[in-house]
Amino acid sequence: MSKKPKTGRPAKPPGEKYATPARQLGRVSEEDWQTLQGAALSQGKSFTAWAVAVLLRAAKRLSK
Repeated sequence: MSKKPKTGRPAKPPGEKYATPARQLGRVSEEDWQTLQGAALSQGKSFTAWAVAVLLRAAKRLSK
C-alpha cells in the first residue's frame, strides 16, 4: 500500500514552532498598537499586565 500524502499545513521549523506574536488582540493597526504599548510603558508595566488590569476594571464596572 502506498503512503497517503499528508494534508494540512506543512510543519514549521523547531525555532518557529511555538512562537506567537505579542499581539493577541486580532488585527490592530500599527498606530493603535503603538498607542496601547505607550500607555502600558507609561505606567511601567508590560503590555499584558497593563491590559489585564484595564480589562478587569472594565469587567467589574460592567458587572455592577
